[in-house]
Amino acid sequence: MPQPIAPVTLGVSLHQPDAQLGVAFADGRPPVILHRPDLLARTAASLAAYSRADAATYEELKRRSEAFAPLIRDGLYAPPNLDWFAKQAEAVRQAFGARCDARILGRQSARGLIDALFEAAEVRLLLYHLATETGLALEDEGGAIAFLGYSLWIAGRWRTVQGGMSAYTGALEAAATAAGAKLFCGRRAARIIAKDGRVIGVRTSAGETIAASKAVLGAAPILDIEAMLDADLMAEGELAELDAFRKQQPGSIAGTAFCLDRAPNYKSARHDAEINACLKTVIGHATPSDAITQAADIRAGLLPKPAGVARVHSLWDAQLAPQACHVAGVDSAFPATGALDAETWRLVEASFADALVEVWREHCDEGSLGVLAARCSASSAFERRMLVRIGPDQYRTSVRGLYLGGPGVYPGGGVHGACGRNAALTMLDDFKSALG
Repeated sequence: MPQPIAPVTLGVSLHQPDAQLGVAFADGRPPVILHRPDLLARTAASLAAYSRADAATYEELKRRSEAFAPLIRDGLYAPPNLDWFAKQAEAVRQAFGARCDARILGRQSARGLIDALFEAAEVRLLLYHLATETGLALEDEGGAIAFLGYSLWIAGRWRTVQGGMSAYTGALEAAATAAGAKLFCGRRAARIIAKDGRVIGVRTSAGETIAASKAVLGAAPILDIEAMLDADLMAEGELAELDAFRKQQPGSIAGTAFCLDRAPNYKSARHDAEINACLKTVIGHATPSDAITQAADIRAGLLPKPAGVARVHSLWDAQLAPQACHVAGVDSAFPATGALDAETWRLVEASFADALVEVWREHCDEGSLGVLAARCSASSAFERRMLVRIGPDQYRTSVRGLYLGGPGVYPGGGVHGACGRNAALTMLDDFKSALG
């Protein structure tokens, strides 16, 4: 099994805002906000505006979750393993059995757990969004263990990259080059070239052929791998597995980018100004039923009402925006891209930004949200789906030398590097085995 990952300095500056995930209300009610773990008292004060009991419950659960750090690290930086999932479930029962019904945790959904533990609607709405922000479907059986064993621990630990994500990818490029890798940047792989069941190269969209004995596919190509590789090169069972994976209907994410002439000033900030400097701010939902209805609409393949999670990136990194302006993004949940035809998605991209602006303005003081430009993008690259296989075969394919990486495989999306690291270690193991 891979050893625990050692800290690596990439020369990237990170910032961890005090206020991490919050809900702003269009009617001006006090916001509810989760803060950094070291500012747990502030989180408790925010939740206590609606329920002192809920504040005490969250504090207790959050403190108990802190013991999970080594377990979560081991789970991220290794192929999916049934023993690890069993350890996680047992750790959750040991840590939270006195607070939760340990007999039903394995079958309980995240929503069921949240509703059982928290009384205030505003607090439950916030925790619904914590669940979905950490990749959980509210109604899925067994989500309670994932919520207690991961979502609670990760809450408040999000960071921003100074200089934007391009600074992070640039640092990875520099580190790889320094380690002796030869990189071909700015070129899109269009075709995997294989012979006798083995990868021999990659052809770019510009028609250039690059010789290679190994190739790793990221998230989006997993959905259309047959467009990059002759189907008759793959095992029949794998083709059937990928076809079933493609037919799943999880939700997708539409991202709307904004240029603003000022940062938003929320009506809820009259009670707690920290909502104006929150890393992720939920807009468009006033009650738990709003989130539940949205999830049901998405499962049914219906377009939901405008809502989302807003991030004003330039609050922490002024170099991202023109002088005296701000840049922001709002991620909004939608049905799977395959649930709607291309013309519908075109209309969504053309109209959704304007509808979202109107909803966002309802949450802000009059005149405090000046939108200079906005653009919505909906793409299969933003689908929240993960192909899971147990063990190192998670990252292998039936074509020798072709591997799966990126957020489309375990452990899913996040700037943790775990998908790529696990795929690389599997590749190295195969290379060593081939050498004998």
